[in-house]
Amino acid sequence: MLIGPRLPIRAISPAEFAFKGQVTQVLTMRFGEQSISLEAQLAMSKDETRLILLDSLGRRGVTLVWRDGRLESELAPWLPYGVRADAIFADMMVLYGQPAALQAALSGSGCTLELGKASRLLRCHDKDVLRAEYELKSPKRLNGSLHYANLAWGYEVEVQSAEVVR
Repeated sequence: MLIGPRLPIRAISPAEFAFKGQVTQVLTMRFGEQSISLEAQLAMSKDETRLILLDSLGRRGVTLVWRDGRLESELAPWLPYGVRADAIFADMMVLYGQPAALQAALSGSGCTLELGKASRLLRCHDKDVLRAEYELKSPKRLNGSLHYANLAWGYEVEVQSAEVVR
C-alpha cells in the first residue's frame, strides 16, 4: 500500500480496525480545483473490510474489499485522475485503524503517527502526509464528521458518517 508517492505502509488486518459494523457516509473529495461528492457504504468485520462508493446518480465509482491479505478493487473511469485504490485503503487504515496496529505497520517506514484526542497526524521523513480531525459523537462510534487531507497525494475529504443499526 502507498500512503503517498514512494511512501509504503504495511497493511493491517481487518481485525485491527477500531470499528466493527456498517456505516453510511457522505464524502466530498477535493482534488485541486475539482470536487466530487460520493455516498459510501462501509462495512468492517474481523475478517473483511468492504467499501462501496456511489455518485449522486447511483453509479458505482469505487469498490474495495480487503480480506485474506489481498485488496480487490474496481475504479470507474469517470473518477478524477489520480484516484488510487491502494491510497484510499491506506487512508482508511490511518483514519480507522487501532493505534497499536498502525504503529506496528509503520515500523521501519520512516513514518510516525501522532494521536490527539480528536485528531491524527501521519508524518513521514519529517513531512506531514495525512492530517485528520474528527468530530464524533462518541470516541468508539463513527457517527459524526471527519475532515482529512492527504498532503502527499494532494487531496482533501469531508466525511459525514452515520452507523447503520440493525
